[in-house]
Amino acid sequence: MGAPRTTTSRPGGRVAIVLPGGGARGAYEVGALSVLLPELERRGEMPTIFCGTSVGAINATYLASAAHQSAAEQVEHGLAEWRSLRKSDVIRNVIGPGLPRTLMRFVGDALELPGVRLAALMDPRPLRNTLRRMIDWEQLSLNAREGAFDALCVVATSLARSGPVAFVQGGATMPVSQPADALQYVRVDEMDPQHVRASAAIPMLFAPVRVDHPAEFADYYVDGATRLNTPLAPALSLGADRVVVIGFEPLGRRAHEPDRRPMRVPRIADVLSNIVDGLLVDQINDDLHQLFTVNAMIAARGRTARASRTVRSDRGRPAYRTVEYALVSPRRRGELGELAEEVLDRRYSGWRGVLNPDFPVMSRLLGAGRARSRGELLSFLLFDDLYFDLLIEAGQRDAQDWVSRHEDFWCSDPGHDFDFDTGRTTEVAGAAATEATSQPATASAA
Repeated sequence: MGAPRTTTSRPGGRVAIVLPGGGARGAYEVGALSVLLPELERRGEMPTIFCGTSVGAINATYLASAAHQSAAEQVEHGLAEWRSLRKSDVIRNVIGPGLPRTLMRFVGDALELPGVRLAALMDPRPLRNTLRRMIDWEQLSLNAREGAFDALCVVATSLARSGPVAFVQGGATMPVSQPADALQYVRVDEMDPQHVRASAAIPMLFAPVRVDHPAEFADYYVDGATRLNTPLAPALSLGADRVVVIGFEPLGRRAHEPDRRPMRVPRIADVLSNIVDGLLVDQINDDLHQLFTVNAMIAARGRTARASRTVRSDRGRPAYRTVEYALVSPRRRGELGELAEEVLDRRYSGWRGVLNPDFPVMSRLLGAGRARSRGELLSFLLFDDLYFDLLIEAGQRDAQDWVSRHEDFWCSDPGHDFDFDTGRTTEVAGAAATEATSQPATASAA
């Protein structure tokens, strides 16, 4: 055990780790963090704000529970846990004796037969024990009380409210939530497995999870990724001055290259892959573009910066500030899906798939003829030790690439990394700020 750390002042302000949802892809996050955390510790900038959604919520909660330890200890235990994971630690077998009953309940639920309900297609009950083993919940509470971290933020989607809820533990100042706000913040004295399982309850695949406390937010919840997959905004609202964001697809402006293959009738994998792409990639790109815009606007100073301060002040909001960042993601689109295809072929093709039929059956249902779309979707559910090893290696490689290209670790100018036109960004920001100042003072603020 490392000596307890307290959240004293740090060079450059508070550092946040922002982790998106992605199922089995969470191993990529751990691989990246195994490079980034020691580097941050070397710089005297260990993170104290941890924000995550879905599997990112699991990893964020683990980091908060280990915040009293050194980076080396955090990395060693985190890697060991992920490398020991198996499918049986997350879900029960889909193809087995219970399959006929599941199919009958599916039909009965579709026909609205009285008393027949099917909450999900998969059974994630093993995840409960896995979370109890992976995360030291007593130490998490102790770390929160002793100030080893400022905030742990876990995002889930409330079915009753039809919107995201950020469960926050720690001493950080809580953002004020208005009833009309899309994202609601609620302080949790004792974070426990139900909050994390709720954040990771993939709709249709996993059953909604009931959260009992705090009482005013008691409800059934599903995966936070359906509304807020990468909780960058909560990290900034909780006081982060610098953010580390890990993504599963290339971040920044995307090149929309046409698919030059012969036109074919789309399969379900193509449609679902497109939806998932929008949820997991477009959201974070929009948030990043807004961050880049604000940074460029502040750097421009002059009329643009003065206009933005006026707008924020009139609306009772703090002034915008420059936020430095480190962004780690694969350099090539679809890379993690390709790794999933590789593992499927090496581990589950032919007769080898007879002994472990779940993944081969999923593969066939998703469409063997569309490898890219199928691989993208499989990569979320391929809870396989070989796949985890490959993801960890990929995360380590991409994190090291960031560290090697950024001598000072942090960046605030997106031009050289993400091909954004910062000049144009500043021009747009100035126009937006000027337009906002011309609106009535009662106009709603974002």
